[in-house]
Amino acid sequence: MAGDLILITGVSGYIGFKTLILALEAGYQVRAVIRKAEQAKKLESHIRVAPHAAQLQWAIIPDLSDTNSFDSHLKGVVGILHLASPLANETDDYDRDIIAPAIKVTLAVLSAAQRTPSIKRVVITSSAVTLVPFAWMFGPAPPTPDLTLFTSADIDSKPAKPYSSAMEAYFASKTLSRITTKQFMEKERPGFEFVNLLPTVVFGPDELATNVTELMTSSRAMVLGALMDMTMPEMIGASVHVDDVAKAHIDGLKPSVPGNKDYILSSDAPEGICWDDAKRVVQRNFPGAVEKRVLKLEGRMGTRTWRLDTRETEEAFGWEHVSFEETVKELVRQYLGFIEAEKK
Repeated sequence: MAGDLILITGVSGYIGFKTLILALEAGYQVRAVIRKAEQAKKLESHIRVAPHAAQLQWAIIPDLSDTNSFDSHLKGVVGILHLASPLANETDDYDRDIIAPAIKVTLAVLSAAQRTPSIKRVVITSSAVTLVPFAWMFGPAPPTPDLTLFTSADIDSKPAKPYSSAMEAYFASKTLSRITTKQFMEKERPGFEFVNLLPTVVFGPDELATNVTELMTSSRAMVLGALMDMTMPEMIGASVHVDDVAKAHIDGLKPSVPGNKDYILSSDAPEGICWDDAKRVVQRNFPGAVEKRVLKLEGRMGTRTWRLDTRETEEAFGWEHVSFEETVKELVRQYLGFIEAEKK
C-alpha cells in the first residue's frame, strides 16, 4: 500500500521505467536498482519522477546474479518487483550469456527475499512466450489457424535445444526462469508469495524516448514501420499496452490479488488482434497524417492467431486491458508529436 517501501529491478528499461513512475505516483517509497550510478541522473530528472524525489532511493548493484547482491538493499522492503532480464543480444554462447544469467538473477532475487522476513510478495516479469514452444510461434504456419485457447496453466516445459538465435534463447530463458521460480517456491516454501506476469507483445508510448530514433526500437519499430512502408515478419496476434504491464506489477503487490499464481496480460482476448488493423485505426484517427503521407500505410505485418484466456487476470486485478486500438493511437500520437517537434 502507499507508503510501503518496495524494491524494483530493471527501472532503466521500457517497462521498468513506467513501473517506477506508476509506483511513485501511487505513493510507494521506491528503492530502484541500477547497475551504474550514472544511470540515476537521467531517470530522476524525468518530468514524472522529479516531483517524487523524496520517495526515491537508488541501489547500485553491478552484478544482479550475485546471490548476495540484494541483501544489503532489502532492509524495510515489503515487496520486490523484478523486471530486469538479459537482453536478446547475439553471442557465441547462448547458455552462458542469456540462459544462465536469467536463471541466476531470478534465484538471487528469490533467495534474498527468503532471507528478508519483511518481504511479503515478489512480482516477476515473465512472458506469455513461456506458454508455447518457440516453433509454435515462429515455425511454418499451420494450414489452418490453431484455435487452442491457452491459459496461464500452460507452459513449454522443455524448451528445445540447440537455440537457433538469441531471440529463441531469450524466450527459453523466460520459460526456464518461470520453471525455476515454481521449483524454488515448492522446495523452499518461503514466507512470501510470488506473482508471475505473462505479457504478450508489449508496446505503446515510451516515457524515456525524446525523439523518433529513440521511439523506433523493438516492438514499437515494427508497429510503426508497418504503418509506413515496411514489410515486417509475421507476429503472434496478441499485444498489451505497456501501462497495463506496469500497473499489473504494482497491483500484483496487493493482498487482494491471489498470490503464487501466473497471470496472462493481453488485450482483446480471447480472440486477439490483427496487426494490419492498426492501419484502420490510423485512417480513422489521424487522417491528416495519412493525407500528408507521414504515415503511408503501405507496409504490412502478418498475424498468427493466438487465443488467450485472460479472464482470471481481469477478475483478480479488477480491471480490463487497454484495447489494441487505444494502444496504437497513443503510440502514433507520440510518434507524430516527435515528427512535428523535429520540424521546428
